[in-house]
Amino acid sequence: MRGIGAFGVLAAALVALSTGAASAHPHVFVDAKMEIIGDGHGRLAEIRNIWSMDELFSASVIPDFDADGNGRLDKPELEAVGKQVESSIAEWSYYTFVSRGAEDIAMQPPSTFDVTYDAKKGKLLFVFTMKPKSEVDLTKEAITFSVYDKTYFVAFNFPDESHFIEKNLPVLCKKAFVVPSPDEAATRWMNSIARFNSDQTVPMPEDGVDFSKVLATRLELDCR
Repeated sequence: MRGIGAFGVLAAALVALSTGAASAHPHVFVDAKMEIIGDGHGRLAEIRNIWSMDELFSASVIPDFDADGNGRLDKPELEAVGKQVESSIAEWSYYTFVSRGAEDIAMQPPSTFDVTYDAKKGKLLFVFTMKPKSEVDLTKEAITFSVYDKTYFVAFNFPDESHFIEKNLPVLCKKAFVVPSPDEAATRWMNSIARFNSDQTVPMPEDGVDFSKVLATRLELDCR
């Protein structure tokens, strides 16, 4: 997936991931949460992603990873899913972006990638933590947190600001939950790529704007 091969019907997703092919519209839908965790001294310690995968994607994983054929994913099989997903999304920055202004802050790869399965909801849950590669002083500059797929194959949904959870941050932090409204130009561009077939790559907009970033839901945190 460019998700598990790229998050989609698993077989197609694995092909999409291995080839790096982009899709014109989402094939996998994720209800996302992000925990933003400080170190108690005004610095960013880590962020934790919590992704609840849609039922179709979750169901598609079972036959491909159910090694013993018992119709469910046991712990070793869930661990295999985690390893595949983690390696697959690494080249896409784990769909996780922390930035100061126009500069992306480098993050370390996850130390662990936990996968569980909620049989009642029929959904896989991915949980992983990332730490910044260098010190991020939250008291000196505003920081933006977002999760998105540059190719629109995977759609991440943050329904409201409660899905960004702050822990152990400076008391003076102010936050803004931003859900961008696409302007007319962005809407036209999105409509145009929606007509493409799944085996076509998404063209970059002529003006160079990264609409996947512009349109992503984000949390802007200012602790100065």
